[in-house]
Amino acid sequence: MIWELKKNLLLLLSFLLFAKLLSAQTPVVYKEIKLDPQFCLQVNNFEVAHSIDDLKKIPLKYNASCESVDFGKINFDAKSVVVCSQYVRNGKKAIKTTKVEVLRNDKAKRIDVYVATFGTTQIQRQGQIFENRKWLLLPKFPENYKVDVHYSLKVVEP
Repeated sequence: MIWELKKNLLLLLSFLLFAKLLSAQTPVVYKEIKLDPQFCLQVNNFEVAHSIDDLKKIPLKYNASCESVDFGKINFDAKSVVVCSQYVRNGKKAIKTTKVEVLRNDKAKRIDVYVATFGTTQIQRQGQIFENRKWLLLPKFPENYKVDVHYSLKVVEP
């Protein structure tokens, strides 16, 4: 009887520990915005913006049509922006879809963005490099949060 009670307590503690680990990362609802249809900004991997000045610090590509970029109206008191940039071979014809998931961990002061791109085998073949960029408008998070963007490429069709 005591052995059974100890076993049940151990299972309960294990479940509570596992539940605590799951609750550490909270999914974040984001909105994808279209700010850069001409790919005028140079984003090597990702950029984080907490103000319009942060966005203006992203270098412009050397191109006459890129002398100014209209960022539109973003309320940076309530929103932050994460710009993800992934380079894909034969992107326009090879990419079928892209899925994004954003997780927030307040305990670790961290934002994790997962970008998964799904496409045909054209992604793996030689060809023109395409910039697959996502502009994510997130609920405001503090500037001291570490942001990491994780990319993956999956072939789903021959």
